[in-house]
Amino acid sequence: MMQDFYYEKKRHSVTEDWPDGVTLQQVADLLGEERVSYRIYYSRDNLTCRLFVFRGSITVPQMRSMLHLGFVLAQDDDTEDIPNQETTE
Repeated sequence: MMQDFYYEKKRHSVTEDWPDGVTLQQVADLLGEERVSYRIYYSRDNLTCRLFVFRGSITVPQMRSMLHLGFVLAQDDDTEDIPNQETTE
């Protein structure tokens, strides 16, 4: 089965570092691969980041593990519909 997943990180200000989250090495280790295919997209305000991982083939246990790491199943417009955050600065 083919599936795209994404992991989202948010920060409060563009001067902050991105919070820690899932690393590509963790994903590669979980899937038993040396490297994984990924893409990163940012919201226009640069406060939200989505890490997309494409899986051309994935087993049900691997899918459960990805979801357990905090990934969600990606939909077609998830690369274009990254909301800007409300700021009170």
